[in-house]
Amino acid sequence: YIYSEGHRLERLSFKLLDLLLLKKDTVTMRPVYLPSLLEEIQQSLVPALKEKGIQLVCRSDLGSVPLEPDLIKSLLYNLIDNAAKAIEQEGVIALRATLIPGICQFQLADTGRGMEAEELDRITEAFYRVDKARARSQGGAGLGLALCKQIVALHNGTIHFSSEPGKGTRVTVNLCVE
Repeated sequence: YIYSEGHRLERLSFKLLDLLLLKKDTVTMRPVYLPSLLEEIQQSLVPALKEKGIQLVCRSDLGSVPLEPDLIKSLLYNLIDNAAKAIEQEGVIALRATLIPGICQFQLADTGRGMEAEELDRITEAFYRVDKARARSQGGAGLGLALCKQIVALHNGTIHFSSEPGKGTRVTVNLCVE
């Protein structure tokens, strides 16, 4: 218990540092090849997700776009982690990267428990958690989506959530890549 709580506090401190560091206005963009990015994320997360009976399906358009790769990985890891927490038994998380002129779009959909409409307006607030009891047992501190919102803003983008209780959640991230 002490080890797991220590690990949770360590993750929390890193997220707080990330939030503080993201208050700056600019980041250095580098070309990121989308299929490689999604393959790296899949290789990193599939073993732990498989243990929970969750399948991660990734698809990507071919091409490179200017992004800050570490921040984008953090964004996608957080979104996938939240999706996994919303799936109580076996389920699927689908991640799609699409290139639209001037935009790199990431869509993530899960087969989790979903959320009520009134929760969607607050989920990117720092320290807000939809299910407080469950979030604590799963190591949540309510910072992941606040961090995602900051990362998206640094990429001059938008993040949109849609959800229906019992049917899952969909997240659409549009990042400006011009």
